[in-house]
Amino acid sequence: MRKDRSIGEMISTVVFFGVAAYLLIHGLGLLDEGKKLRGIGGLLAATCCALGGLRFVIANFVAMWRKS
Repeated sequence: MRKDRSIGEMISTVVFFGVAAYLLIHGLGLLDEGKKLRGIGGLLAATCCALGGLRFVIANFVAMWRKS
């Protein structure tokens, strides 16, 4: 569990969350238009991007879980 993050890692984290927000809004818009399959795909992509943004939090949780 390292604490120091590089500038590139911080930028990529912000980008992951930004793309997740965009895809969430776009996916919900597609669902409103009646395009269910594309909307669900957008929401799934938004979830994956959000998890990408949380990758360090997830890694720290897994490391703590393995220690106990």
